[in-house]
Amino acid sequence: MPVIIDNDLPAASVLRSEGLTVLPAGTTPQARVALVNLMPVKTDTELDLLRLIAPWTHNAEITLITMASHTSRHTPAEHIKKHYLTPAQTDICAFDGVIITGAPLEFVRFEDVDYWPEITGIFDRLHDSQTYTLYICWAAFAGLYHRYGIPMSLLDRKISGVFSHRITDSAAPLLRGITDGFHIPHSRFASWHSSDIECHSAAIHNASTSDEAGIYMVTDNSYRDFYITGHGEYSTLTLDGEYRRDIGKGMSPAIPSHYYPHDNPELRPTDTWHSHAVTIMCNWLDQITSAKKLTY
Repeated sequence: MPVIIDNDLPAASVLRSEGLTVLPAGTTPQARVALVNLMPVKTDTELDLLRLIAPWTHNAEITLITMASHTSRHTPAEHIKKHYLTPAQTDICAFDGVIITGAPLEFVRFEDVDYWPEITGIFDRLHDSQTYTLYICWAAFAGLYHRYGIPMSLLDRKISGVFSHRITDSAAPLLRGITDGFHIPHSRFASWHSSDIECHSAAIHNASTSDEAGIYMVTDNSYRDFYITGHGEYSTLTLDGEYRRDIGKGMSPAIPSHYYPHDNPELRPTDTWHSHAVTIMCNWLDQITSAKKLTY
């Protein structure tokens, strides 16, 4: 089924070329989703996440949200002005579900992020209204820090690659139809200590982990909030682009784990995670739609 987005959003033509259906804004949706996009190159993230949403069996209307207190340096201002709303221009709690993306901010204190008051205001409104929310990567770390005081633990090396995961909560709605051994990419310099999550077991718990990459998915005990460290939305060549970018900066990055055939960066990687990521996203969309029906 289709996604409902602005017809002239750059991602629309790409999705159509890939055989996915796009309907114009104004079409009646079965789910209304806000995408709070904190990533620098917003157009890439739009496309990556829409690729996960578009295969859903119903149609979802996507509203793009940006921070009013931050000026993007990597996405044209015209694109943001045309396609994005600020939190003040919409009621974030009126959506059936909200997705908040990551941002490359691991080495910045949370309180030093220029839009910290604005994003934590969103966190609080979503929590108070019990809106279903997906927190991805930096947003996950920021969300658990703000809500529960759980610190983000910086690592001495970047976790980069495609890792196998096991399920620690088989009842988690997002993991329905997923089995142990599912693959998800990771790309981060931070993690959580399991003990910090366990200290808050009355409110949250670990739903999935990787023996190599650490905790992947934390959920609150009502399954309304999911905090996800991995990047199931990554396209096939995203990790490759990051690896070559870091080499170009004069860094000495490790070859992303379990990504290139035979760990050879000269060979094209194969996407082993997209179907798992689509299932997880569609499970979330099913969840928020079912909850919406129960309120009628």
